Amino acid sequence: MDHEIHMWVNSDQDYFSGVLIYDRYGRNPNLARLLRRGGATVKNRLTLSYELGKIAKQIAVSENIPALKKPPVKQEIQKTVSPVSPEIITIDKLRSEQKMCYKMLDNLHAILPYKEKTERMNIAFQILELDDRLKEITIRIEHFDKHGVIPAQPVKEEHKSLSDLDTARLIKRQMTVRTYITRYKTKLEKSKSLKKRSRYQELLDKYQLEMDDINKRMSQ
Repeated sequence: MDHEIHMWVNSDQDYFSGVLIYDRYGRNPNLARLLRRGGATVKNRLTLSYELGKIAKQIAVSENIPALKKPPVKQEIQKTVSPVSPEIITIDKLRSEQKMCYKMLDNLHAILPYKEKTERMNIAFQILELDDRLKEITIRIEHFDKHGVIPAQPVKEEHKSLSDLDTARLIKRQMTVRTYITRYKTKLEKSKSLKKRSRYQELLDKYQLEMDDINKRMSQ
């Protein structure tokens, strides 16, 4: 548990992964439910980071407390415990994450029609990301059920050069890039961090140039 939480705290802190971790180890079920239903808002991200950081600190403190002296273990009562297969532990986590994805998607689809336009856009992005994650998890679980082995998490490949794409794939790429442009325009408008704004502007310029290239190729 400590390794999993510390890894998240010291990483980019993906919101949905953090919600899954807090759902397993947090002590406040009401807060866990609010984090699942509320989605990756700025407030929820800060709350999640604070709560998991607090758990990580509690773990660090407990590890520094000297252990109580244990009585000698009687050899005659020792029992051999069969180790639990790492595959079983991992598949349980995958199934748990799969259920969580379904729950979060149901909630996001339910609240989508009642939100303002800008917020609906952000929720739509969350739904797309969750859909992709759910498909990936489902493929790995199905492979385990069939072969008894969990395949490695697929590595995302960079898209091919535009010159290598046919018309159908070019249109699909155009839709993807349009989504990225909208996403980073929204992030740029909302962000107050100069460092993040600089990064968002850099990505926005990159995808805008790609969109210009796509439009030019499609008009030929």
